[in-house]
Amino acid sequence: MDRLKIGDNVMWRGAWGKELPKEAKVKSIELCANGNKHGGKVKSVAWETVTSEKRSVSVVLENGFWAYGYQLSPIEN
Repeated sequence: MDRLKIGDNVMWRGAWGKELPKEAKVKSIELCANGNKHGGKVKSVAWETVTSEKRSVSVVLENGFWAYGYQLSPIEN
């Protein structure tokens, strides 16, 4: 998996990455300036971008939570 897309299931760690991982579905993705929660909406983003900049990506999850990219990891099939 080289891109994070809307509708993907991911492993998400709540509490700023401190909780145990839980599976969640991505509802929306925003590409943000560093430190910001909001930015431009996108349909997908490279996982390299999600994980390389600590807070350049934020997502809304279908479980009612939101997260920065560093709180997410792909689910390997």
